[in-house]
Amino acid sequence: MKRLIIVTLISFSVLSSAQVAPPKRQSKHQTQDEADNFQQRYEDLKCALVIIQSGNKLGTGFYANGSGDVVTASHVLGDQLINPLADGRAQIALVQPTTYRVKNSKEEFDVPASGLSLNADDWQVDLAVLRTGRPAPCWLQIANDKDVKPGQHVITMGFPGLAFGSLTIYTGIVSARLKSDLIAGKTIQGNAFKRTNENFRVQMPISTGISGSPIIDDNNRAIAVVTQAGAWSGELESLTAKERIRQQNPQTANQSGNSELSVAVAQLALLFHDWMSPGYGDAVPLSYLGTKVQQDTQTPSSRVR
Repeated sequence: MKRLIIVTLISFSVLSSAQVAPPKRQSKHQTQDEADNFQQRYEDLKCALVIIQSGNKLGTGFYANGSGDVVTASHVLGDQLINPLADGRAQIALVQPTTYRVKNSKEEFDVPASGLSLNADDWQVDLAVLRTGRPAPCWLQIANDKDVKPGQHVITMGFPGLAFGSLTIYTGIVSARLKSDLIAGKTIQGNAFKRTNENFRVQMPISTGISGSPIIDDNNRAIAVVTQAGAWSGELESLTAKERIRQQNPQTANQSGNSELSVAVAQLALLFHDWMSPGYGDAVPLSYLGTKVQQDTQTPSSRVR
């Protein structure tokens, strides 16, 4: 057991080092104009991003019009209750808080739960629209995602947990169009649930807090919404599942004879799983968004700041 724990700790240490290694020096193939472009895009687009607090959870969303409609992942706005149907789909309900706390580049305010657009088809693919009722500082146009191809360059902007509320920009590529085989949650019966819609697989450091972030093409248009980080090893998933149960039922769990060292390893596994990135994730194409969002016609340069 001690040997297993030591090996596990060493593995976590090695993987953590790989994730937090300093960025590579600028490639000789990357011009200074390209590097400056990311700086300018960050400045131009940051006013379209919001951080959303739902109960004790934090996630990202983006303004899709000047009226303040925010597009995000539905699981950011509430815990999902999944009831499988006979046709292979599922009936999704959300456990909502009474209000959502939204913070943009200029202000922070509350949005009542009634602002959530009630569209089960959107929730089925992990999308949602929150109508804030407040004018947006700026917004992103939604592009036709049908022509998106593997190898296409994209960026995302969002609020990862370890950035402590700071807006962060990531760059990467769409590596595939696929139907993910990753488990998206559990049904109310306790069974694994997998979605059947198409996803964009994106190669970038997706982690907790980035859920709901827009995948943005090189024309500064939103083409998809980040919904899930990539897969972890079965051993790591098992450790984290046991630790979540122990935290929910500490008295019962403490009677099971777990040593302090094994509990510490499980806690380390949970921390690693929830805050480190596997290096890729899945994003739902915005063509799946069923809720009507009135798009404004302004270009990025003419949006009101």
